[in-house]
Amino acid sequence: MRLLYVVHQFFPDCRSGTEQYCLALARAARAAGHEPTVLSLHWDHDRDWPAIRLFEQPYDGLRVLRLNHWRRINANDVLRDYQNRHLDGWFRAVLDDVRPDAVHFLHLRQLGSQLIDVAKAAGARTVVNLMDFWFLCPRFTLLRGDGSLCDGPPDGGLGCVRCNCPELAGAEAAAGAPTLTDDPPARLRALLDRKDANLRALALADAVVAPSRFLAGMFARNGFPADRVAVVPYGLPAGRVAPRPVARPRTPLRLGFCGVLSPWKAPHVAVAAVRATEAPVTLTLHGNADEPMFADYNAGVRAAAGGDPRIAFAGPYGEEQASDVFAGMDALVVPSTWYENTPFVVLEAFAAGVPVIASDLGGLSEIVRDGGNGLLFRAGDPDALRAAIERLCGEPGLYDRLRPTPPHGIDADFARFLPLYRGG
Repeated sequence: MRLLYVVHQFFPDCRSGTEQYCLALARAARAAGHEPTVLSLHWDHDRDWPAIRLFEQPYDGLRVLRLNHWRRINANDVLRDYQNRHLDGWFRAVLDDVRPDAVHFLHLRQLGSQLIDVAKAAGARTVVNLMDFWFLCPRFTLLRGDGSLCDGPPDGGLGCVRCNCPELAGAEAAAGAPTLTDDPPARLRALLDRKDANLRALALADAVVAPSRFLAGMFARNGFPADRVAVVPYGLPAGRVAPRPVARPRTPLRLGFCGVLSPWKAPHVAVAAVRATEAPVTLTLHGNADEPMFADYNAGVRAAAGGDPRIAFAGPYGEEQASDVFAGMDALVVPSTWYENTPFVVLEAFAAGVPVIASDLGGLSEIVRDGGNGLLFRAGDPDALRAAIERLCGEPGLYDRLRPTPPHGIDADFARFLPLYRGG
């Protein structure tokens, strides 16, 4: 089969969970004898290129098409996030070139959910993976501006103004469909229309899948038919992390954090917990601490670490280094304050035989079983995390009772998707 995977960003520039899953699926498709192509939005929207540019930039032997567009050709930034009609013709050109039997959408931020309809009109089967809450939430995290949790756009979308577009407070929404202008009435109209427009587009897909029951349930609570979403938990590529013959636990207990150093991934919670404990532990944070978007936050995290010799900032690591990173830790800490779905780093830890200490939120509490393969603590509470760490250090036999098991392989995911691609 000819398969087209569509994603909002991709390797080598972007390497977070969604991109990893897209790459893994494309590799699995290739290994199974199919013809995968990846279409990715290109990250640089401000270079002196034509207003829209489509070009080819292979990765790992895969055909990867890159679509770049200037942000300023659609001045309505709210609308541009979920509906980019000026990209429809370019997407049709990709479909004419690739002639896919199926299009698998992994993320549509800044591309537009209307591309689902464009793919269907071209005769392709369409599958959508709900990788996060983007179809519901402009911030994709379901976190309000003050960091508190949200269950979906409140007050018909008006509740999104305060946390996403506070400058629109007091504006009156334009009548009719949102326009491309950046005046407050047009932007507010786009914000109020966002959820319904996205869910209408999502309903057009031939198949919709979610990696966790929690994520599927959140969409059902926001009005999307529950029977339209199949739960397909994430698998991990074979050999992604190889378990090493390491004697655990060590003294001091080696804790690790892996991922984006962002406020909602909450490494500050881990730092505060370690600073507050006298238990024999170290904490190594693996992730890019120089990300411009989070510069102020990361500066605060470093300041909170206070030069504590038990806390180290190790920077990001590549795929080929993952086995070494997990061999060097006794427990992974996942202190996220948003509704995580299924972080791939947790699956990697399980593959390496490393237990996980995680926030009791969303999909995290679906895969981390307290006292089974890890420990859960109250999200956002450094004292609760400190107590979990001290319990792991001090309770006799607890560590040995935690038995993480390797996740299933990505080939099993692809086998689940193949009937959806074929219409079965």
